[in-house]
Amino acid sequence: MNNELNAVNQWLENQVGQTILIRKEEQGDLDETRVQLEAVEYSEHVPARDEYAEGSSLILHGPGHVISEKGDIPLPRNTFQIYVDGLHETETDESRINLTTDRAKYLIFKLP
Repeated sequence: MNNELNAVNQWLENQVGQTILIRKEEQGDLDETRVQLEAVEYSEHVPARDEYAEGSSLILHGPGHVISEKGDIPLPRNTFQIYVDGLHETETDESRINLTTDRAKYLIFKLP
């Protein structure tokens, strides 16, 4: 795990037990997901799911919901996956983290 990814992982580990909000921008779409973070896992080789290719990922474990206009939709398998292949920019402070990969931009912050 490189230094940038290690910093992201550490920030997330520090949020275990907290509720976080994840704003993900990908191909012009903005999604928001709320997760009650129970654990963080890093995996080098995650098999393909849905339309995504396999690759290195941070897997956030815990119950959560995708926030949509039609109401909150529960996360399948109580996990949220962040593909980190192509991670090229991170910025962290005590309350939030920004990260950019080849595939998406994320803003993650803890909720009060």
